[in-house]
Amino acid sequence: MLALGSEELRIAESALKEFFPQSIKVYGCLFNLNREKPHNLEVLVDSWPDFKTLICKPHSKSVRDREGVFNIYSVFSKDKDNLRELLEETGVVDWSAFTLFAGIEIGHVDMMKELAVSKNTPSKIGSVMHVMMLRDVKRLPQLPSESDASPRLSSLDESHAELVNKTWSFGGTEISYRSVKNYIQNFPNFCILDESGSPVAWILLYQHCALGLLYTLPECRRKGFARVLVTVMSKHLLSQGYPVYCFIEEGNEISYRLFQSLGFEEDPDYRAVWFELNCP
Repeated sequence: MLALGSEELRIAESALKEFFPQSIKVYGCLFNLNREKPHNLEVLVDSWPDFKTLICKPHSKSVRDREGVFNIYSVFSKDKDNLRELLEETGVVDWSAFTLFAGIEIGHVDMMKELAVSKNTPSKIGSVMHVMMLRDVKRLPQLPSESDASPRLSSLDESHAELVNKTWSFGGTEISYRSVKNYIQNFPNFCILDESGSPVAWILLYQHCALGLLYTLPECRRKGFARVLVTVMSKHLLSQGYPVYCFIEEGNEISYRLFQSLGFEEDPDYRAVWFELNCP
């Protein structure tokens, strides 16, 4: 097990591009690490420079946001056996603590289950996700030019964190509030304002660069706001060199159809799994 330094992180970011979509979440983590965004991650590999497995794990579980409290790991591996060997090394995983492997390749899940059993650790699949990527800005629709009828685009600020938190499906707590506040303060976001200047729809970016927290207030739906926000955010991210992708839970047909209509594509043979250890 080796921990990567700043120069190795830049090399690894470039190398991971070859393995999209399997590597996209880890790539997103490294993308922000290499641009000095706030983080609580250390990055481990099995060997260097010819690595097979790369793991992003919390540096400190004492950080009181979702990333720290939920002990979230991001993993990319070209070799299931190699991944198992690394996870079994002392210090990589605390098998007695709640741990969330967020976005692990579905083909690794049977091995993860077997390893958890060998450690006498309860485990379960939390969610199975489509991974949808946008590679070409030309696939996005043209938005109407500014007019009195156009939505009023803006950005969220810290004062909006509580509104976003209470409407987020994983929000509603002080811990999630801290995560939302971090997303707003440090990563791109867009919102649509009503006539009084209050946000009625918004989209944010997670620390691993995935689009997320897309939401429209119920009374303002069916106006195309989500379509506008995804388009504007995607164009902005592509212009800044970001990867543009999202996770959509299996069964969420409305979101799937929205992103598909905007040119996002998936590898039909690939799914990402949220895999939990020591589930509460």
